[in-house]
Amino acid sequence: MTTSKQNWVDEPIHSKDKDTLQRGHLAKQAALLMANSHSWEASVVFGLTGPWGSGKTSMVELITEELRETSPEWRVARFTPWATSDAVSLMAEFFAALTAALPEDKGDSVRRVLGVCATVAAPWLSLVPVVGSALQGNAEHLADAANRQKPWDEAFTEASTLLRELNTPVLVVADDIDRLQANELVALLKVVRLLGRFPGVHYLLAYDEQTLLENLQDAGVGVADADRARLFMEKIVQYPLTVPPLLTHQMRWRLEDGLNALFEDLRRSWDENDDRISDVLQAFESQLNTPRSIDRLLAQLRHYLPLQNEKEINDVDLILLTFLHLQFPDLYSALPRWKTVLTGVQQELDRISGRRGDIQPQWDELLGLVPDGDKRQDARKVLESLFPVLHPHSRGNRSAPRVCAPDYFNRYFAHTIPQADIADTEIHSALEQAAAPGSDGQLLVALLTENPYPGRIDLVLKKLRTLYAPEVPAHGAPAVTVNLIRVVASQLGTMDHNTRMFSSPRELVRYLLADLLERLPPTSPEDLEEALAACPDWSERAQVLRLALSSKRASASPPSLETLEATAASLGEEIGGRLLEHLGQHDEAEVGSSPFTGFMFIWLFGNPGALRERILTRLSQGRFTVEDLAARFVTTRHLIGPSNPAPEIGDFDQSLFAAYAPAQDLLYSRSPEDIDMSDTSWANRRAYTRGRAHAPTKPPQTSVS
Repeated sequence: MTTSKQNWVDEPIHSKDKDTLQRGHLAKQAALLMANSHSWEASVVFGLTGPWGSGKTSMVELITEELRETSPEWRVARFTPWATSDAVSLMAEFFAALTAALPEDKGDSVRRVLGVCATVAAPWLSLVPVVGSALQGNAEHLADAANRQKPWDEAFTEASTLLRELNTPVLVVADDIDRLQANELVALLKVVRLLGRFPGVHYLLAYDEQTLLENLQDAGVGVADADRARLFMEKIVQYPLTVPPLLTHQMRWRLEDGLNALFEDLRRSWDENDDRISDVLQAFESQLNTPRSIDRLLAQLRHYLPLQNEKEINDVDLILLTFLHLQFPDLYSALPRWKTVLTGVQQELDRISGRRGDIQPQWDELLGLVPDGDKRQDARKVLESLFPVLHPHSRGNRSAPRVCAPDYFNRYFAHTIPQADIADTEIHSALEQAAAPGSDGQLLVALLTENPYPGRIDLVLKKLRTLYAPEVPAHGAPAVTVNLIRVVASQLGTMDHNTRMFSSPRELVRYLLADLLERLPPTSPEDLEEALAACPDWSERAQVLRLALSSKRASASPPSLETLEATAASLGEEIGGRLLEHLGQHDEAEVGSSPFTGFMFIWLFGNPGALRERILTRLSQGRFTVEDLAARFVTTRHLIGPSNPAPEIGDFDQSLFAAYAPAQDLLYSRSPEDIDMSDTSWANRRAYTRGRAHAPTKPPQTSVS
């Protein structure tokens, strides 16, 4: 959104009706001082000091406006010495500014004489000392300045006389003289103190005192430190005036009014529960100590905030980061390199690997990019508000879309949704479409299947799980519907399931479905069964329901829990039939199938006793052997690392086997055999059970997660 307030160009105010800092009375008093100090026998120098951005130029404008209104006989000459390239052009600029300020109808004679003064003085400016008794000892140089020209003292006297006759006091304004190089500054002071010291011509010099004093120490004028430089300036400036510092309440009002106007213009809402600006207000007061610094921050925010949808970032985070960018640029530039520490990823890796998670040395190294101690404390306070992990006792919010959330960090520095990221609004749109009755959920399907860059599907699943995680509120996520569950279930069997260090996409989809089931609205078991049946693999459905009904997860509402239990019981019946078919296929059964999952599911949520009776009946009929049965309780495992990890035999679960096995069989008396652990065929698994399968002695564990 574009508004006129976006066009901040750091311009001074030019009239007192624009004065928001209550400085008008000071300008009025300064103008009165100048008028009362006027004499046709002297030239008075006024100094106006203040830090960069404090409003010196605006103060100059207020003073000159007041002077014109209360003393209309005065003329104001604008002298910009820093726009010149050398001492000679500086002298020419001075006399040009002075002559331009004279009355057009009766100043011609003075202009001619001032032109002579400029011609004579400019070549000899370097020979004139900065301070001393006018031009004593140097008149002879100026007298011989050029052939056929008046001597300097004669030209100066004539110009002074004509200026008196004009009866027009002149105020020569030179702003930002602290910008000058050391030699240029010396030349300016020579003009003000000596060559341009015409009676009735007065000066208003505006500068940052600290910078000017530092420049003087390098100017070769005999001042070795700040105190000597200050004494030196006392010889130049008779009336030192100061721009008032920005008071605390003025800073707060200016910042608050600016932020409110900004958010109103951009139609963004302010999270009234986020009080971090108040928490770091002391740092803001310390650093934003001039009107320019506040306006500059607001201008940057007006530029950067519209680049991101307000749902994609935390606006307070962007405000604080922009503050760091402007006040501590070296620190800000280093933040992307510290992402893993700032977002807590490194600490989590250290915890998992057993390494000590003390990040204080790194923290000190990062803050070392801010050399000043007081400034460093301000930077620390703001950083801790942005990245709670760096404060040892902080419980600050680290959820999306905060910059301290690893998946959101990059977008604050790219000022867009990076290619390796995905917009939250895109996630929400896909969910809303998939949740609609009868929808094919093509947007969500595309997010779950299209992988234009590595890790994108993982990121999509992570964001989806964040929206529906049982331990946190839904964060405005679209409501769970049976159709949404159907769409997600339809993709479960298609997801990559290669073993990884943490979780494969298929595992993440299982957890996502379990999260959705815990938020299930009132639904009939038949409708839920139909939705889950979009995944044809019964073992995948079993794992999802097992997760949803696990005691370690947040419990669903009673009606939903009844639906889940009924659905699980129905699935248990289906799985029982599938397991009997699997056993009847002997060693020809599909190796990649998961009968172990089915037996475990029935033990947890079905009727294991009924299935055992059916198994015993078929054993007695010779449809399969106890060795065939035992082989289904041999698990497999995958080595982490290879892109296509090969499975190998894991272990034999005697406890679960005992829930379905007969009391007696020759298998229980067999001796162990050496086998190839990389061979996961059913024949090899049967061989593995020899010497490991025993007669049932006690029921298996009932609490499996």
